[in-house]
Amino acid sequence: MKDKLLVTLVLVIALSATVSAQGRKSPRGENIFAELWGPGLFTFNYDTRFSTKEGSWGGRIGIGYISIDEFSLFSIPVGINYLMGKENKYFELGLNGTFMSSGDNWLVDGSDNSTLVGSLVFGYRKQPIEGGFSFRAGISPYFSTDFFFPLVPYLSFGYAF
Repeated sequence: MKDKLLVTLVLVIALSATVSAQGRKSPRGENIFAELWGPGLFTFNYDTRFSTKEGSWGGRIGIGYISIDEFSLFSIPVGINYLMGKENKYFELGLNGTFMSSGDNWLVDGSDNSTLVGSLVFGYRKQPIEGGFSFRAGISPYFSTDFFFPLVPYLSFGYAF
């Protein structure tokens, strides 16, 4: 029951942040993007800076789902990141925690294989301050108490505003 409540809360926060960000220009460098691999495998995300400085601390939240044959995975990555650089080109460092749940009945009856996975982010980010197309690429090592995958690539495309 706690997992269902947590997932619902995270979804509401992510959706309200995205909706409130539409239609206004922000000097904080907000960004929505689709990401392949990385902290959530296949996710749609919202990212924002915590200050108006060009290179600064920020945070992200996302939601993802992938289904291949009989395997399905639901994920919610939440993380912090730091951008170093200027003129829309940055080196990105980040730390994420991702709730992952496999199986089709996880929301209905709670029978699932849920876990929390950590990941790091080391990559390049192109994000225009004045808004427009954004791009990210790099590696995102995964870790938990049971495993460590050092070379998980990621690629994302989105829109900065």
